[in-house]
Amino acid sequence: MKVGIIGAGRIGAIHAENLRRHPEVSAIIVTDTMAAQSEYVAATCGGETTPGPDELLESVDAVVICTPADMHADLIELAVAHGVPALCEKPLAMNLVDADRAVAIVSQGDVPVQIGFNRRFDTGYRTARNLVADGSLGAVTLVIGQHHDYELPSEEYVARSGGEFIDQLIHEFDILRFVTGREVIRVHAAGATKGFDWFSKYDDYAQTAVTLWLDDGTLAVLCGSRQDPIGYDVRMEVFGTKDSVSVGLDSHTPLRSVEPGVPPPIEPYAEWIPRFGETYVRETDAFLAMVLNGEPNECTVHDARTALAIAVACTMSAREGRIVTLEEMA
Repeated sequence: MKVGIIGAGRIGAIHAENLRRHPEVSAIIVTDTMAAQSEYVAATCGGETTPGPDELLESVDAVVICTPADMHADLIELAVAHGVPALCEKPLAMNLVDADRAVAIVSQGDVPVQIGFNRRFDTGYRTARNLVADGSLGAVTLVIGQHHDYELPSEEYVARSGGEFIDQLIHEFDILRFVTGREVIRVHAAGATKGFDWFSKYDDYAQTAVTLWLDDGTLAVLCGSRQDPIGYDVRMEVFGTKDSVSVGLDSHTPLRSVEPGVPPPIEPYAEWIPRFGETYVRETDAFLAMVLNGEPNECTVHDARTALAIAVACTMSAREGRIVTLEEMA
C-alpha cells in the first residue's frame, strides 16, 4: 500500500522510518510546506515528494498527519473528503469548535481516522490498564500522573502550541481515561510561570497542577512542567484497595533519591524518543491493521475530543480560578 505523510518535521520523520520498515508499505509519499524538509525525509525512507496535501491524497491508500496542531482538523476533513484513512497526531484540534467539526465529518462517513495518543501502546500503561480491569488492584482510589520535559520548548513553539494543558498534559488526560476506564466529570487546575516568566507573554504556564474527579468517585492528581533539570520524566501511580502500581519508574527515570544507599538514575531519559519510541511502531502497526484488516480503532476522534475537552476545562479553570465541570464543555 502507498502511505502519505503530511508534515515532515521530527515526528513526521519518525513515522516515515516506521512506515519504511512495515512489510505492507510499498511506497511513501511526503509533503511539507518546506520543500527541502520533504525531500530530506523522503530520502531517508526511500520515498518521494509531492507539492501539497491535495496531490498527496489523490495518490495514497492512507495518510499520517504530522503538521502543527492548528492544521489537524482541516487536514482530517480533507483526508475524509478524499476517502483516505488517516492517522493524525494529537491533539484533534486546538479548540472544541474545530474538534466538533472534525468529529461530525468523521462520524458521517466510513473513512477511519485514528488519533495519535501513542502512550496507549506503552507496555507499562497497558499493564496498569489490565490490572485495573481485572480487579487485581481492587477498587481504584487515587491516580497520580506526572509529565516533566527535560528542555524548554522554544518561544516559537509555545506561541503556536495551544498552551500546556492542550499541548502537554493532554497526554495525561487521555491515558487517565485509558487506564481507569472512567470519565472525568470536573477539574480544578492551576498554573504558574516560576523561573520562566516569558511563558506569560503567550498566556501559558511553565508549571501546572490539576485535581480531577472521575465518575466513580476516584480522585486523580496530574502535574506537569516544561523543564526538569535531570531529564524527561513521565510516570503514573495507581492506588487501589488491594495493590498499588507505578508506570514509568525504572533505572532511567530522572528522579534522584536522597535516601541513603539509593543509587542515582542511570542515563536518565533526555527526551521522549528513548522513553516512548517503540509506542510509535505499535501505533503504526495498529493503524495499518485497522486500514487493511478492519481491526478496531485504538483511539477514535471521540476519545480525542474528550481529552481536548478536559484540557480546555483545565485552561478555563486555571484562568478563572474555579472548578469547571465537563458538562460545560458539551
